Amino acid sequence: MTKKAGIVYCSPAGTTLHVAQIIEKELKDKSAEVFTADLAKEDGSEIISRIQAGEKPILFIGSPVYAGRPVPPVMNFIARLPQNAGICAVPFVTWGCVSSGIALQDMGKALTEKGCLLPGAAKVGAVHSMMWRSDSPLGKGHPNAEDDQMIRELVGRVLKNAGQSPVSGPSLSDLAYQPENLQTEMAKVTLEAAKGHMPKKTVDEKLCTQCGICAEICPVQTITLSPLPEFGKDCICCFKCVRECPETAILADLEPVEKRIRGRAAQLAEQPFTKIFA
Repeated sequence: MTKKAGIVYCSPAGTTLHVAQIIEKELKDKSAEVFTADLAKEDGSEIISRIQAGEKPILFIGSPVYAGRPVPPVMNFIARLPQNAGICAVPFVTWGCVSSGIALQDMGKALTEKGCLLPGAAKVGAVHSMMWRSDSPLGKGHPNAEDDQMIRELVGRVLKNAGQSPVSGPSLSDLAYQPENLQTEMAKVTLEAAKGHMPKKTVDEKLCTQCGICAEICPVQTITLSPLPEFGKDCICCFKCVRECPETAILADLEPVEKRIRGRAAQLAEQPFTKIFA
């Protein structure tokens, strides 16, 4: 019987999408039926409906790490999963080589509270999403070929673990890999609080053509035009609108925060960049 798998992800900068695509290809190469949901474009309701109808796909759920945590669209999707559906779920995160935080731990805990089994998990190093203007961004070159191979190995191990009775895989304590003092510190951080320290976005009225591209690409659909772009309360500070505005009309001074980020990365020196848990 063909194995079914779902891949759900949020990917403002494209690296979580990259990992999702590697997973999808590997699953299809192993004859799995795969369906995907980009949470920037849909809310994953079709996958949830499949589960409610009795299907038991293996779910791969991916998030970038912002302020050490998963992004809200991913956690909202997990919160909507049916309770005790007996499915296997594989959380994976991409992080900009400063700190992967407690994102995997957050996702793993939320999934197990839903009654999901965890046959695997992964953290994957990536170029830092706020350093696209830099010649030497943190995580430069990642995910690379070695990272991609580790992701493919994860898929194989997950399929093997999910086929065992009982299902084997990492425990929540395996996903709590940060030193205890850092775990305590990171547990106090929220994306909402971190947003207060992020550069403010402004719109250059002379450059803005009110094309609406920023609203179309916003991964949390929180930009409205009236008539210039306005940024709603659900903004996650991914700065995709700044990065991809065709007129460079949306502005943010990222230099001060880049200095803080580099200092934090040097202080933490988290290694390895990519690790699979399976």
